Amino acid sequence: MNALLNPILSYVLLYKYAAIFFLAYTGAIIIPWPVNALLLAVGAFASQGYISFWISLVVAVIANTLGDLTDYAIARKFGTFLIRRFKMDKIRFFIRLKEELITDAAITVFMTRFAGSLSSLSNFLAGLVEVPFMTFLSFDLLGNIVEPFVALTLGYAVGNYWSDFSNLLSLTAGIIAAAVLLFVLARIYRRMMKKYE
Repeated sequence: MNALLNPILSYVLLYKYAAIFFLAYTGAIIIPWPVNALLLAVGAFASQGYISFWISLVVAVIANTLGDLTDYAIARKFGTFLIRRFKMDKIRFFIRLKEELITDAAITVFMTRFAGSLSSLSNFLAGLVEVPFMTFLSFDLLGNIVEPFVALTLGYAVGNYWSDFSNLLSLTAGIIAAAVLLFVLARIYRRMMKKYE
């Protein structure tokens, strides 16, 4: 990860908020940048006075939210075509899955903000099953405020030792991603089985 992160950090120190915006936005769309590690480093830079904590937070929140909305919009725009093209709207399982995912939309959107690359998949899926826009936006924005705030705060608190916590944060994000996925799938499965008992 250091091989990729070191050039990114040089870019962030040189271009500051524009770099944070670009990396967070493209990371939210689908490019697998180490955004959590980046935010830890930015928090450490903020503790040393190189960059503003609060401006970095605002930039990260806006960039993440716009990236998530881009994924959602693409899926909403082209999802219906793909569903019809592959005749998924005729498959009973897909219809039921769509109903169940909409029921769990709020918790899924919020929790996947902490799950790294799973959030991009969640955005596309939310658009595909037509989660209401305001539901998506509200819980996406809430998650996108909490997640960067936690990463920046940790980086700020540990200062020069941020790289020691980078792997721990990545591991935590992976565990959260797996837990969210299992939680949502288990809820959907239970409800679907109750309907057909």
